[in-house]
Amino acid sequence: MNEFDFGGRRASEFRHRGFWALFAERHPEERPRMARRGPWFWQRGLPDFALVLSMYVAPAQNHVGVFFGRNEKFGATESWSRLKPFQPAIEARLKLKPDQSAQDLGINSLWHVNCYAEDNWPAMTDWLVTECSRFEEAVTDVLGQK
Repeated sequence: MNEFDFGGRRASEFRHRGFWALFAERHPEERPRMARRGPWFWQRGLPDFALVLSMYVAPAQNHVGVFFGRNEKFGATESWSRLKPFQPAIEARLKLKPDQSAQDLGINSLWHVNCYAEDNWPAMTDWLVTECSRFEEAVTDVLGQK
């Protein structure tokens, strides 16, 4: 993974604590649903499916995104292979454009944005929560549980 973004800044220069503090302040409803958190991600648990949705910030790549992550403690293992048979139906509900996904993350969505510009942070946190909720709704619809 490249440590530099397109503007020549190091990922380590990103103020991740400040970003996630703003995230928690703007979206307090996410705290009780948190399965795990790290410097670059926040996971929302979907206990009915033994899945987690990872919301992440990738400043070196100038994007934020959502994907089905891994969390052994939460039971979210082999998520991609478990979801593979349902991927076309889930993606059909999400209606993602080709430039909104990364090939190596299974079912995922990303938004290209300057992560270092702190005036973008409110929109980034809102986008992450909205997109994560869309993913949750799609998987719930497809797998047929609430």
